[in-house]
Amino acid sequence: MTPHAPSTVATRKQALELRKTLKPLVEKRRRARINDSLLQLKTLILPLVGKEKCRYSKLEKADILEMTVRFLTDIPATPTKGSTDSYREGYTACLQRVSALLPHTGLDREAGLRVNEFMQRAMLSGSPACQHCCGRSASVAPQTQQRLRNLQAANAPRSEIRASVSAPVSGAPVWRPW
Repeated sequence: MTPHAPSTVATRKQALELRKTLKPLVEKRRRARINDSLLQLKTLILPLVGKEKCRYSKLEKADILEMTVRFLTDIPATPTKGSTDSYREGYTACLQRVSALLPHTGLDREAGLRVNEFMQRAMLSGSPACQHCCGRSASVAPQTQQRLRNLQAANAPRSEIRASVSAPVSGAPVWRPW
């Protein structure tokens, strides 16, 4: 046998005894947490179901759980929004935010008016104008890129026009409408 064998056996015995003494304490804490949570649940559920706290001071745990389940089952389900509605709401909120920030961008008046008109049409139409241009159809992407180049060219000084029409240089910032 190795010289460490007796200490290993002793260590295992100590660990086993420690587990035996800790297990009841851990179980006691677990039961206390359950009881505290059930007490909180009782104080929350009684007013919601129209019961008086003083008349129901002694309720079994199963009764508290049953009352809670009944109450939650009776709550009418709220309709969830579809992904299209959620997208449309987010798109509209984004357009409103951009519209509010547009005057602070430094665009000239004419370009600002064109962008604002586009956004107003998009919000009024109810369907996002760019919903189908972002990667859904390869034939639409070049048209969108050309429109962006035209908008950039209309607003950029003459020295920047050549740079914006050419292919973007690696690492150079690319203007995106979103």
